[in-house]
Amino acid sequence: MYHTLMENYTLPDHSVIEQTANPAQARAYLNKVYLWMAFTMVITAATAIYATQSAEILTWVASNIWLLCIGCLVIIVTMCLAARKLTVGALGTLLCVFAGVEGLLFGPILCVYTQESLGLTFACTAGMFGAMSLFGAMTKINMGSWGRGLTMALIGLLIALIANAIWGNGMIDLVLSGVGVVLFSILTAYDTQKLLQEGLYGTEEERSKGAILGALDLYLDFINLFLFLLRFLGRTDD
Repeated sequence: MYHTLMENYTLPDHSVIEQTANPAQARAYLNKVYLWMAFTMVITAATAIYATQSAEILTWVASNIWLLCIGCLVIIVTMCLAARKLTVGALGTLLCVFAGVEGLLFGPILCVYTQESLGLTFACTAGMFGAMSLFGAMTKINMGSWGRGLTMALIGLLIALIANAIWGNGMIDLVLSGVGVVLFSILTAYDTQKLLQEGLYGTEEERSKGAILGALDLYLDFINLFLFLLRFLGRTDD
């Protein structure tokens, strides 16, 4: 869904990836995206670790999980639909707040799974994310036309996950988790290539805003990839 919303704020779409136009500018733009993403990951990790130190916070999160999830969705919608009106500082602040709320949601997860399995899952996620992002930046395949198909696949996966949450079939859950790993791996490559293209165009303000929104895109790709891999690699702390 957030990929559909992102279409409301993008730099000019070109059918051909013209990296030769200004490759240094495109690389600088992508580096800025990665810096913002790394910053948000640090905020999420720090908030999650802090949450695990307080039983009161974990209890509050468990009691208000839907409120926190709705809050995350509201922030995403606001950032994507109001990006042209918001300042760069406002967008950056919203991204940081979003990362903090995500950290609260991750607090209980850190308590459920063993540190070893969490570390292994994070390492695998980082490796897959890095490989697919590099592929998206280096490949000659034009993924520009894949957006609608990937969005439809994402919506279909979400519906299937909700249906199976009600049905509760373990085998189907594993299959859907595998689909999620593949889908978000492809989305990582697609988003990286899209961002590399966007870095070629626009004003400095547009690129600054685009870098923040791009960080949100890649952050969500990474987090979802991590959560789906955790279903395979996660071990509960009995």
